[in-house]
Amino acid sequence: MKTPVKIIAWVLTVPMAVVLGVSLYFGVHMLVRQQPEVRSGTVHSSLSRESCDGCHAPIASEWRESYHFRSLTGPFWARIRAKGYERLFASLRIACVNCHAPANVLDLARGAYPVQRSDGVARGVDCVSCHVSKRGIHGPGRSTTTAHEVIADQRFRDPMVASVAVCGTCHEEAKHANTVSAWRQTDFAENGVSCLHCHMPEIRVPSVVDGPARTRRSHRFLGDKNEEMLKKALNASVVTTTDGKAMVRLVNDRVGHSFPAAGMNSLVVNVTVHDQEGRVVQVVHREFGTKERLPEYLDFWPFLRVSKIPYGASREITIRLPPGPGFVTADFLYRDWVTITDRDTLIERITKRY
Repeated sequence: MKTPVKIIAWVLTVPMAVVLGVSLYFGVHMLVRQQPEVRSGTVHSSLSRESCDGCHAPIASEWRESYHFRSLTGPFWARIRAKGYERLFASLRIACVNCHAPANVLDLARGAYPVQRSDGVARGVDCVSCHVSKRGIHGPGRSTTTAHEVIADQRFRDPMVASVAVCGTCHEEAKHANTVSAWRQTDFAENGVSCLHCHMPEIRVPSVVDGPARTRRSHRFLGDKNEEMLKKALNASVVTTTDGKAMVRLVNDRVGHSFPAAGMNSLVVNVTVHDQEGRVVQVVHREFGTKERLPEYLDFWPFLRVSKIPYGASREITIRLPPGPGFVTADFLYRDWVTITDRDTLIERITKRY
């Protein structure tokens, strides 16, 4: 029989072992991991980083609506800074800004991670990040203007090549953000539907100030911050059965990657069972995404819990209904960051009577 002293000692041993393990992990992590590289971005010899905005104002206007532009200045990063996570990233040598404000991705060797730039960081992922290399300015076709020459580059002509060689430099970087690899295993990729088809669709508008309308790619970079995109992505249904059950079903067959795709994001499902008077009888909560086993520790923690729905897969939530008539309400929400719970976007609400 254990004495009270032994019981107390055993109870204290477990949390102490956890603290020691965490300290050891991060201690070794900081010793072996180098400080993230930071360097000046390459700009055109005769143009500044901001010069693109003037002549290419129609494209720049679209880009300023995007989260490529707001990748370090939007509401998400404001909350990250307020919570002190940015300082934590820096102290633990976690590279984040290398994708949120990268130096020129065209200069990277195949498979190399992006490098954080030191200039114009507040512009996020800008024109120079993706279109300028040490060789010059790249685009889908060669041209010579009074402002600059454009180097014809297959990475901007072929959407399938662009998806891997340009988008993949950042959207493949983190272990929970292998969006491009996930896409390559889908029917979308097999049938020639690229990242650009959904996130940079073709539009017919000018590319330069006072220029003619032409067919080109949108630079709004629509994604999970856009409610219309979320509504298109969600395939959800609610059915009631004759044996007194409600079944909520989610199918990921509308996006070419996991859902959610990347980051510490979640698809939140709240199912509420009401009686015929509208009183709440039961509430069921489920989340599908990526989160830490310990809250508030973000994605550098080694034990991520990943419950994203892979492409082609489905998930079901089954609930035993109480006797008598009533109705079930299922709310499908998108949480943009696991620890920020007051900005959930309601994608759809389904009500079913039983």
